[in-house]
Amino acid sequence: MSTRPNADLSRLTVGQVALQDVRARSSVVAVEGDLQLAFRDHSLAWLGDAVSMTSVTLHEGQCFVVQQHGMISISAADARAAAFVVQPSLAENRGSSSTGRTLLWLAAFLKATLRRAA
Repeated sequence: MSTRPNADLSRLTVGQVALQDVRARSSVVAVEGDLQLAFRDHSLAWLGDAVSMTSVTLHEGQCFVVQQHGMISISAADARAAAFVVQPSLAENRGSSSTGRTLLWLAAFLKATLRRAA
């Protein structure tokens, strides 16, 4: 079980908006209902409102991987409540969860095995 606050299930009522500061390669998962995600290119953030927002709709069960660090707005996409989870990137998880450590061990094992086979 994770102790990171971003790994917890977050619920949104109709009309509610959540703002999340996410790192690159973090994942947003629509657990219940559809979500509307909105964000700006982090490298152009200094231009403020002159840069249009990128909008992504996530249907229940879908996952979106954020490509860069920045603020992301998350809201329910329809007239129903929604729930989501923001899962930090593997690099951020490194050493902080058994799943992250297991994935790193498996990756190292496969890399070593493939090197020996070559």
